[in-house]
Amino acid sequence: MKILKTARKEGFVEVVPDSFDDLWHLEKIIEPGDLVSGSSERKIKATQEGEKAFKQKVFVELEVKKCEFHEATNQLRVIGTVVFAKPEELVELKSHHTIEVEPGTPIKITKKELKNYHIERLERAKASAGRQRLLLVVMDDEEAELAFLRDVGIESKARILAKKSGKRFKETEKGNKYFDELLEKIKELSPQKLVIAGPGFEKQNFEKFLSQKHENLKAVFESTNSVGITGLNELIKGGKIDRLLEGLHSAEEARTVEKILMGIGQSQSAIGFMEVTKAVGANAAQEIAVNEKMLSEKRRETEELLDSAERIGTKIVFVSAQSDAGKKLEGLGGVAAYLRYKMR
Repeated sequence: MKILKTARKEGFVEVVPDSFDDLWHLEKIIEPGDLVSGSSERKIKATQEGEKAFKQKVFVELEVKKCEFHEATNQLRVIGTVVFAKPEELVELKSHHTIEVEPGTPIKITKKELKNYHIERLERAKASAGRQRLLLVVMDDEEAELAFLRDVGIESKARILAKKSGKRFKETEKGNKYFDELLEKIKELSPQKLVIAGPGFEKQNFEKFLSQKHENLKAVFESTNSVGITGLNELIKGGKIDRLLEGLHSAEEARTVEKILMGIGQSQSAIGFMEVTKAVGANAAQEIAVNEKMLSEKRRETEELLDSAERIGTKIVFVSAQSDAGKKLEGLGGVAAYLRYKMR
């Protein structure tokens, strides 16, 4: 994310998203009632017989009604009514329009109040600009699960089976075929950083295989108790890959939620809006985890809580609803806090 300008007093930011993750961050920041401006295309109807309709590039400012992130097209659609346009004659004021934001599209977002957590999210996206692609591989002698770790959570890319065939199955044949397929998939995904983990000794066998093939993948090898999605989540929550993540938010999400869960049994956590609001009021909330869904399902209640938390310096961590951590947090009421001290 490139942040071109931040004007706290005027309540606006000018940014250029660089990636899929940046569009996801912008979707969480842009709210109904905001003003969003940028270049767009407007379909112009033919004025004379025989002419065809055509698209004209225009500059528009919209009062936002809705913001939709389309993962399939890697596009953010900002839908609203036109409050300013240039050329004026091509776009009627108060008409409905959509700005389609893609990586590389500059936009300006004006809010009634630009808050700390808005700016922090943008700074987080900026800090991750150019982040190397980190591929996680969790494997044993039966299967390998491959996934990229992103701000939005785990992005599963492939599952490779060893395809055993009973007692006649030869270890050397299994190793070659299974490992060849795994190596081919890793190369296809072109990671810039790679972590290979799993239970048992199969990861070490794969390491020897890579050495024999003279493959210099610069992989880091770690241990987990499980494979599959469970193994991937274990790898993230355990903090074993922190040194490679360079601030990747999904790892912070997982650690925060795990800390809150562990604190429940020690009376060191507050669960749900009522308990967390009480903790914030008593200046006892050290860190708050908020499921992203709360910004749409209970926006006013959530924003009031976050405003109060900001005033006392509480750290706020937004958690993706699609992630494993987000699902756990949803089971806790969508919002929870780790406390500075136990409350009676």
